[in-house]
Amino acid sequence: MHRQVLIAGLAALMLAPAVQSQDASTQEAPILREELMPLAFLAGSCWTGVFPGSETFDVHCYEPVYGGQYLRDVHAVPQGSAVYRGETLYHWDAEAGVITYRYYNSIGGVSDGTMTPDGDRMLFPDETHRGQDGEERVFSTVMEITGPDGYSVVTREDGEVVMQIEFQRISWQDADEMVPDGVW
Repeated sequence: MHRQVLIAGLAALMLAPAVQSQDASTQEAPILREELMPLAFLAGSCWTGVFPGSETFDVHCYEPVYGGQYLRDVHAVPQGSAVYRGETLYHWDAEAGVITYRYYNSIGGVSDGTMTPDGDRMLFPDETHRGQDGEERVFSTVMEITGPDGYSVVTREDGEVVMQIEFQRISWQDADEMVPDGVW
């Protein structure tokens, strides 16, 4: 038992210098596997956007995980004292030859879909969302880079726009301060 604690402690000390501040102004370029590079614009940054016609906002923070084999997106939508949360893990599906993802949310829903790069756009044509009650809905989304610190998202269901948001890059600290109990 003592040996296991000692080994764990040594491992933590060896990894400590690798932990960096996640401030967008000082963070090195994130590392992602080659097939996930179309998502590199998002990696290592937080973003916020306001839902049109409201004061409700969405905060997303993206980080490479497991040495860049995956990209993690954690997001939060504060709604008064409550916070709707979700988490997406993007990965390369070598068999299908496409970026795939799975999204989980704080109300029991799960989504699966694919992403295909198209220049400055990322196409998400086939997200199937299953609610906690088992009901399925299918969405398509286009994410478009609009500048060095911005992107837009347009989501449709049955051809009708159900969500449209313009996102701007923010610091990790600002993202945590915007959400009760932080984004993470």
